[in-house]
Amino acid sequence: MITSLDCSSRHSSKINNKRAGNAQACPPFLCYNLSMSKKILIIGNGAKEYALAKKLSEKHEIYTAPASDALKEFTHTLDIREDSTAELLEFVMENGIDMTIPVSSAALKSNIAEVFNNNNQKIFAPENKASRIIFDKALAKKVLYKLRIHTPKFGIFEKQNMVLDYIRNQKVPFVMKTDSPNSAAVFTSALPAKSLVETSFIEKNNRIIIEDYVYGTPFSFYTITDGYKALPIGSSITYKHALEGDGGQLTSGMGACSPNYKLTLEHEYYLMDNVIYPTLDYLEIEGNPYLGILGVNGVLTNDGKIFVLGWQSFMQDCDAPSVLEVLDEDLFELFDSCVVGSFSDESRLIKSGEKCASTIVLTCKNKENNENVIHGLDSIDDDTKIVFYPNVRKNRYLEYEAETGAVLSLTTSAATANSAVKKMYEEAECITFDSVYYRKDICRT
Repeated sequence: MITSLDCSSRHSSKINNKRAGNAQACPPFLCYNLSMSKKILIIGNGAKEYALAKKLSEKHEIYTAPASDALKEFTHTLDIREDSTAELLEFVMENGIDMTIPVSSAALKSNIAEVFNNNNQKIFAPENKASRIIFDKALAKKVLYKLRIHTPKFGIFEKQNMVLDYIRNQKVPFVMKTDSPNSAAVFTSALPAKSLVETSFIEKNNRIIIEDYVYGTPFSFYTITDGYKALPIGSSITYKHALEGDGGQLTSGMGACSPNYKLTLEHEYYLMDNVIYPTLDYLEIEGNPYLGILGVNGVLTNDGKIFVLGWQSFMQDCDAPSVLEVLDEDLFELFDSCVVGSFSDESRLIKSGEKCASTIVLTCKNKENNENVIHGLDSIDDDTKIVFYPNVRKNRYLEYEAETGAVLSLTTSAATANSAVKKMYEEAECITFDSVYYRKDICRT
């Protein structure tokens, strides 16, 4: 990760003019001692929310909504749906919550940021119009094209016969996407793609994106921004394919390594100057400045070229634990400076620890029994970070049980990537449950 890159100079005069008034207008009750423990509400109960809650709980009191058995272990959980904006606002106002961080897509799409801002409640998140480039995949491709950001060749279709005609002549492999979460799939022939197209239109997913498959190393690059200034906070190599050697179907993630040792300083400069700032400028011109975490998903080819696939509103489930493990900052302090308007006026660098982190996701391929107890959790080293996915539950004996799908991730850190990976796989061998599966090549390629 960048440790000496000052990414503010390019837009410094513009930033200072935009934010000077906001910083002066900071209400007196917001100017408190940041060294004190704060009450923070995190919305969402997935793996990335769990990892963020764990990180922030080292210094602060954490509330989470909706509830999950795993989050109850170290946070105050609320039985409130993530898109129940009115209920969440009422809770925040009645309980003196210092900051709300909506991470889940359902929460962001409910326009919670605008509602909280209108009620003078501190919230670290983009408003709905700004986050459309994250969730509307067709819009994302159009914006990438408009901003001349290097992205794979693509087509957007709203009629079934047109997409079927297109894929008949499309070179393989190719990627098909809809606006549904985790809908991307790689195809090596048109026949199975035809079946998915028909299913998508039956399910009323009436917009399909086809894009060229790009060979290389998938990466994520994350920044924090107040809408005008942005600073890098981390990067990762991501492993999305279910099988070793990037085979099998695409998943929400099977593991990650942070920082991404294949991204050079020049690559990071390129991403800041040619992707992050053009995106922020575009959103500002549209009247939708973006506040929050802005991530870039892309592919780094073997000859050093970068293809951008889209944006992220937060870290992904598979890489959040490793990126947060490497980060050596009080996240509340960073988030707070964006919210109150002082981020653009501060000339600072985001600190990262002198270590590497690797994460592996353990999945349950097929739950065969009513009970599927996870064994070996007590054997895991205290320095290893465990993150539970939402489909893990506790039985009547207070044992964790695995359901089919992603179960948990293990994150280890060390001075070198090789040492972190070696320890990670040693820890993974301690965990057992029925139909346990994980890739054996995470961070080894």
